[in-house]
Amino acid sequence: MVNKNTDNIIEATDERIAVLQQMSHEFHMLYAEAMGEYGDKELKLIDDVLNFGYKIIQTVGIVAGFGFTAIGYVKNIYLFVSGEGILLLSIVYGVYKIKKIYSVNLSSIQSSGDRKSKVFIEKSNIFQEVIPKAVNDKVIDMANFQSRLDAVDQKLLKEFSPDKKSNIKKDEDFLTPLIVFLVLGGLALLLSFVLPLCLR
Repeated sequence: MVNKNTDNIIEATDERIAVLQQMSHEFHMLYAEAMGEYGDKELKLIDDVLNFGYKIIQTVGIVAGFGFTAIGYVKNIYLFVSGEGILLLSIVYGVYKIKKIYSVNLSSIQSSGDRKSKVFIEKSNIFQEVIPKAVNDKVIDMANFQSRLDAVDQKLLKEFSPDKKSNIKKDEDFLTPLIVFLVLGGLALLLSFVLPLCLR
């Protein structure tokens, strides 16, 4: 009866070792490209949301600044103070929410990147173990080598599947209040220059 373990052990010729080294090299190139691309895409997604938030905050600041430059023409001080208060409050709120979103997502991306990196390192370790052993022993256990590579490849596929992407918390809800505050504050400011103060 033939021993199944020896059926899968092949001679480690120079050509086979060169093929293993080429596979290792290509894997490490893929690793560097994949991790770089992954980080760039995840950060761009966050930046797109945050840049829109920054633009709204800048607009709020411009509207609030215009109000103060025309303070001499105010006809209703209560509306003016209310409008400026709403606008200043929205700036503080927006800056706080942007900081919170950025810090939450940064830790999420780092955690997701660490998980992916561990799987890549696991595959790298297989190559680092098998190639020197093949050179020294002049044999390769192909079944063991292939099953280990397949197991790690399955982990890699799971890590890069859509449900395993870092959980980007866009918190788009913070944009709606900013826009509402901008409209309300701007309207109150505008009315403070138009409507006279009516005291009875």
